[in-house]
Amino acid sequence: MRRKNLDDYFENLPAHTVTMVRAPAGFGKTTLLADWRKRLLFDGARVAWLSLDFHDNEPTQLLTYLLGALDQAFENDRQTGTSFLSASGNMAPSQVAGFIVNEVQQLGDDIYVFLDDVHELNSAPVLSVLYDLLHYAPPNLHFVLAGRPAMWLGLSRLKLQGRVQETDIGEMRFDIAEAIEFFRLRGHNLLRLTDIDTLNQATEGWVAGLCLAAQSLNRKRNVSEFVETFCGETKEITDYIRETVFRQIGEEDRRWLVRVSILSRFCPNLCDTLLDTTDSEARIHRLIEEVPFIIPLEGTEGWARLHPLLREFLAGEVGQMEAEELRALHKRAATWFSSRGEISEAIHHAIEEGDTARAIGMIARQSRHLVETAQILLLMSWYERLPKSLFVERLDLSVDVGWALTLSMRMDEAAATIAGVEKALAARPDPGRHVHFELQALKAAFYALNDRTFEGMQQAEEWLASGPRDDQFKIGALANVLTYCKTVEGDFAAALDAQVIGESWSAAERSRFTVVYAACVIGQAHEQLGDFAKARDCFEEALRHGEEAGGRRSVPASLPASCLAGLLYDLGDLEGAQKLLAGRFDIACSRTPPSIGIRGPLSLVRVHAADGDMKRALERLDRLEAIAHRLGFIRIVAACLVQRLHFALLANDWRQVRHLLNRLEQMRQPEEKALGRTARSVTNEIICLGMARADCVLGEARRNLAYLQEYLAKAEAMGRFGDQVEGRILLAASLWACGEQAEALDVFRNALAAAMPRGFTRIFREMRLYLLPLLKGVEASTIGEMLPKAKRDFIADLLHPGKEPAASRSEVVSFADANRPQKPVPERIVATREEEPATQPLYQQLTGREREVLACMAEGLTNKEIAVALAITPETVKWYAKQIFVKLGANTRTQAVRQARRARVL
Repeated sequence: MRRKNLDDYFENLPAHTVTMVRAPAGFGKTTLLADWRKRLLFDGARVAWLSLDFHDNEPTQLLTYLLGALDQAFENDRQTGTSFLSASGNMAPSQVAGFIVNEVQQLGDDIYVFLDDVHELNSAPVLSVLYDLLHYAPPNLHFVLAGRPAMWLGLSRLKLQGRVQETDIGEMRFDIAEAIEFFRLRGHNLLRLTDIDTLNQATEGWVAGLCLAAQSLNRKRNVSEFVETFCGETKEITDYIRETVFRQIGEEDRRWLVRVSILSRFCPNLCDTLLDTTDSEARIHRLIEEVPFIIPLEGTEGWARLHPLLREFLAGEVGQMEAEELRALHKRAATWFSSRGEISEAIHHAIEEGDTARAIGMIARQSRHLVETAQILLLMSWYERLPKSLFVERLDLSVDVGWALTLSMRMDEAAATIAGVEKALAARPDPGRHVHFELQALKAAFYALNDRTFEGMQQAEEWLASGPRDDQFKIGALANVLTYCKTVEGDFAAALDAQVIGESWSAAERSRFTVVYAACVIGQAHEQLGDFAKARDCFEEALRHGEEAGGRRSVPASLPASCLAGLLYDLGDLEGAQKLLAGRFDIACSRTPPSIGIRGPLSLVRVHAADGDMKRALERLDRLEAIAHRLGFIRIVAACLVQRLHFALLANDWRQVRHLLNRLEQMRQPEEKALGRTARSVTNEIICLGMARADCVLGEARRNLAYLQEYLAKAEAMGRFGDQVEGRILLAASLWACGEQAEALDVFRNALAAAMPRGFTRIFREMRLYLLPLLKGVEASTIGEMLPKAKRDFIADLLHPGKEPAASRSEVVSFADANRPQKPVPERIVATREEEPATQPLYQQLTGREREVLACMAEGLTNKEIAVALAITPETVKWYAKQIFVKLGANTRTQAVRQARRARVL
């Protein structure tokens, strides 16, 4: 496959004397060079190729092969009619290099000399010859060299002159786009993006590892299980490492590697201390050459690490060591890291050693810094590995743990921690104001993230009025609490004003965590006001800070990614929304505040539905709803049920519709009007709007007119732009269903007039089912002729939707070419839409999973039993059953099985 990200190096080959491709074994160096050679030959260039091995460390042999390769490049058509090999005669090796340089200089053609596996050359005479060839090469002689990272050719002067370009291991790794293309070419078109992302991260873009994974996939029935368990203990990886690493090195080196594998990174001094030796520097340099899984760390002198797959393989060997020896190794490592201020790694080794007192002392010194820099998952990893009683004994540490639990959405444990601190404070005669303020700030954040916005706002305002003024983390965090709570309340001016408090310090002084959350809550306020450009700027700024703080898949990066994905979806950029959430869905669901981060996951559910992949959409929805139930977020559960209700209405599944309406009715919560608009109010709004949707289809629209008018009036008074558009759409659909057509059209025109100039049109496609009668009425009458052309075209597109743009279908489940026939969108089974004749019998369109469900039906399994057998939810089984009935023209399971057998589907 073409490495498009390396095309610039190929294009610049003529401008450089030397192009070096550096990477360990298995990263595709030879394949890359072969591709470049093929492309040069296609362009008519002169190309010589020489693959090297350890036998070529004799100058005469190397030069003989090189001269022969040059002869093949010119095919003996030089003007002298004499080959390079014969013309060189009996020259000494030192003269042959000058001969080659002089001969090539006299030729008009550029010539490209490819030398593969240059790291095999290590003798001084050979390296001297190669040095002369490279340094005295004329402008028309170009060398392309491939080898291991540690190869040394003394090219400093050439680099200073700009005559050298080189790749490194970072550029040779496969990125996610290349991994997708790789698996597509290997025939794994239906492998999910998240699975590809997992495999690519496990192998760190190592091409050979991806090849082994692809080979294993061909023999696996449960792909997801294989992906989740893929590691250095996978059989294919184990066999590869044993054959390519352990059999190639001596017993002493194997023993050294096993013991060093307890370290995440290492340098010569650390290894000498750990193993009580003095030869680690020489050994590391030698093993980097011999072992493809030892990777030098860029930007650090002498440091290296083991590839994760090798570390996982060696973990099995570590398990065979004597317990006392292993504890001694961890103790030395903890002491070494601690003496150099590397506290995180010192804590890890102290825990592994079993010295919990030492570990908890170091954690207490680090915990506040970790919370303020958004490294809460690291703090949580230590919390999980130590007895909880050790944390309870230290109040400051308990408060920090409470922050980490709250910010990682582990609310039950956070509540227990807060209660424990309060109990300990009550037992102290003089607890001190410092801990009191710490606890009060934590409770404000806890209440806000639990959708108890009124209590959160009270706690935050009280702290900001009387708390210390020198704690930028607390002040920033509580400013974010106020901004969020005021946004829910609908007071956007006060929400934005609250951030003035948090911005009292420069950005460089503020906690990265509070900066990320501040940008997200400010962005939400701007989005609610309809200022999408400002909202996008805020989310993108937060995403940049989040990725800098913790990497792409961290909590600080996943929160703004979810917010931005939701905004992009609303603005019609489905592809952008998908890319933002690739590999982040579970983190966005379970580790970010759902009240802020739900937008992305719910948008991804809708993207899958728009792509016709209801199976994936329902799986995502199941996951999101389960997490919301676990966290006790009723608002998110309600949003998930409303989305299910929408799918059921699209499918004409009236039994499911009634069931979901009953569930939503039971979820309504009593409100305290004196508190204003709270999280409970928002939950009730979600429920009522969902029920209004259903009533439009069920012919009961009139009973929601008063509520929708009241809802719209409140949204307009507060300036909630998106809510105004949604309210107008539903009100217009309801008015039309009640026969009040003139008023319905007026409301609908207002919705279009507000949404279209800002590109906020995706919601009209989402609400198409409820607008269909109105849209058809406009098309059938002369009313539409009075509308501007842009609006007429938009209405026509809503009535007769074509395929989604190819860009919006790029990477959900299948990664085949964009022009591959797409699955039909879910609306194909709505009774009000006229169906085009199918190009093949419906029963032939049964998917693989539908056939599996059908086979289980034939065996007499219930929906619940089918769900257990296929590892899906009963709701998903019902969805497949409905699809099967439609395709087979059946009304019952018995009819479906009979029809399937007649059609030879079973």
